[in-house]
Amino acid sequence: MFREATRRNEKRVSVQTLHRYRDSVSKFLGFCAERFRLQKMAKVTDKHLRAYVEWRRENGIAEKTIKEDLAAVRFFHRYTGSERRLAPNEAFGLRPTPQGGVDRAWTEGEFEKMTALAERLGREDVAAAMGLARHSGLRIHECVRLNRADAEEALRTGVLTVKGKGGRIREIPLRPRAKEILRAACDRASERRKLFVSEGEKAHVVIKRIQAFIERHRETVTEKEREVNLTFHGLRHLYAREEYQERVRPVHGRRARRDAALRVAELLGHGRAEVTQIYIGKEE
Repeated sequence: MFREATRRNEKRVSVQTLHRYRDSVSKFLGFCAERFRLQKMAKVTDKHLRAYVEWRRENGIAEKTIKEDLAAVRFFHRYTGSERRLAPNEAFGLRPTPQGGVDRAWTEGEFEKMTALAERLGREDVAAAMGLARHSGLRIHECVRLNRADAEEALRTGVLTVKGKGGRIREIPLRPRAKEILRAACDRASERRKLFVSEGEKAHVVIKRIQAFIERHRETVTEKEREVNLTFHGLRHLYAREEYQERVRPVHGRRARRDAALRVAELLGHGRAEVTQIYIGKEE
């Protein structure tokens, strides 16, 4: 099933998303096998989805994660040959993910503390990846799959070319700090083709390793009275907020804000100005 979905995917989702979907579906099928003795994905029905949603809720899993699980199930289900159409999230009482809401952007203090901790523990890979997300807005899989040759070219031109979700290519002007991080990463990877992935290593393993470090230490660096779990993705929020403010500060008016939001969306690898609002939160 995974091989067939990969073959017929036609870039609908990234390779990283495929691996994440596979992990989610493996958990789902394990649950169905134990609870219903179900063996074939093609026989999945809304009954199985409803039971899985209830089970995940009982175990304290966030609704956002549950919705990602169901997205994975639906994705692979379409490649089973089944003519059955699985119900949407609303049928299981799953509400749409709110736009904005909790401020997920790291503070500069949180970023500096986590970076210092990573460097002190010898995790230059974590410090470098976080730095590229914070200063260039890269997604974690975009950081991890960076080639040394592409990084060296970016150091020469001052512009980093990135292939993001859905094969969308964007060009990111490098901040001075981003150049320093890339240069140091190139030096550490002088014998490797990839900046973060060693020969024989899998990219998704490296990604999980970086994410696990942040999850393990985030309570140590999170500022008091902040009701948010720091994630790698939150560094993109900080980058987006700065880029937006830099563009909107010298000018005024609705058109200026719209133009700034669109440019930031492009820098993040999105095509719609509305997406920027998710990253920058409510404007003062």
